Amino acid sequence: MRILRFLLLTVPLAVGGQTLTPAWVVLGEQGQGHTGAQVRIVVNQPQDCPRIQVDGHEQPMSLRQPVPVGLRPACEFTLPANAKRASVNSQTLHLPHKNPLTVIALGDTGCRVKGARVQGCNDPAIWPFAQVAGNAAMQNPDLVIHVGDYLYREDMCPADAQDECGGNPSGDNWETWNADFFAPAAKLLAAAPWAFSRGNHEDCNRAWRGWFYYLDPRPFAKSETCEKYSAPYVIKLGKFEVAMLDSAAVKEDETEETQVTEYTKQLTDIAARLTTQHAWLVDHHPFWAFKSGGKSDERRREDKEDKEDEPRSISAPLEAAWDRAVPKGIDLVLSGHIHLFELLSFAAGSKRSIRPVQIVAGDGGTDLAEPIKASVNGIDVHGIKVVASESQRQFGYTALNRAGKKDQRWRAVLKNRERVGLLACAIKNATALCGLPAEDIIYVSR
Repeated sequence: MRILRFLLLTVPLAVGGQTLTPAWVVLGEQGQGHTGAQVRIVVNQPQDCPRIQVDGHEQPMSLRQPVPVGLRPACEFTLPANAKRASVNSQTLHLPHKNPLTVIALGDTGCRVKGARVQGCNDPAIWPFAQVAGNAAMQNPDLVIHVGDYLYREDMCPADAQDECGGNPSGDNWETWNADFFAPAAKLLAAAPWAFSRGNHEDCNRAWRGWFYYLDPRPFAKSETCEKYSAPYVIKLGKFEVAMLDSAAVKEDETEETQVTEYTKQLTDIAARLTTQHAWLVDHHPFWAFKSGGKSDERRREDKEDKEDEPRSISAPLEAAWDRAVPKGIDLVLSGHIHLFELLSFAAGSKRSIRPVQIVAGDGGTDLAEPIKASVNGIDVHGIKVVASESQRQFGYTALNRAGKKDQRWRAVLKNRERVGLLACAIKNATALCGLPAEDIIYVSR
């Protein structure tokens, strides 16, 4: 029965037997005469690229080339800046929304199968990404942000775990991309434009071909050479700006000078492109967050006085790069990598730099990490103390909303897999106020 459920979940969406996914909108950087938004769809064969209707005019979609070995072809179309309506195969597309009011953030969504570590991909109670994505789609978002790590089926299912993952594909190929992302994300993929962040599971040792071909918003020109550090870019939606940083290669516990130099340069570049004082920065690795100390069960039993692992902060190269670049105009950093929800707000710090609120939204479906302390208030993170914090170890997504397009006060609500609000924080001017009722709209003023 579990295998049957898996097969039903991953049946491709088909129109005339040609298309394998719904059409989706990926956001990139604006260019002359266009919004930076592309419509994409995966098809069975190169000749299957459909036509797109834009404001009553039908035009062909182009094949995204070259098609990497093992992947199914993708078709694309760059939306003109003045596009008002668009559809593909009678599917109405959700075009970029200026000054979005509702944003969904989620990440770390694939089902883990690596060596002896098997999550149970054939059981939606154990791997609930399809449920999480479907309920997130019901929020009618203006924008979806994925903070990275899409593919976790790295190995074939072990012989002794067929009930958990029998019939699963593995590796950087279409079958795995469909099973781990496109099929379970289908409803949410079609519900709003997306901003995609590259995770370490899409680095040059893993699923980089599928990442650059299907999800990266820029032209695809290379199928055999991996780009370790891709350039940052800024998505502009009216006066709302989201800076995208590729942290796939980060060595999180080691302050490697080469990486500090690279990310200092990228953060400086981002700061020069921003035109707002309230931008968001999106990457995969948190700049300031915590992971469990990682003690084994045996060590916990031996250490009777220390009943809880002390959390450890991560992403040393990004912390150091931030201090060198001193970027301004960023209120919020959205990341993943740690398979939990975390929110951290910091003290004022130095006069040169205000540290943004850090949200970790790594609870989208992959096996959850060990919990950290419910509160890390007062702990020093790279020279500045935490003044407000929240953490939850449940599958779900983060919904961020605001009352109006000119309002810079955002309300972040953690929703579980059943769309129930678990906690809420208000964010404004790089400061968060937590402990709010999860269903009541309350903003912080500053």
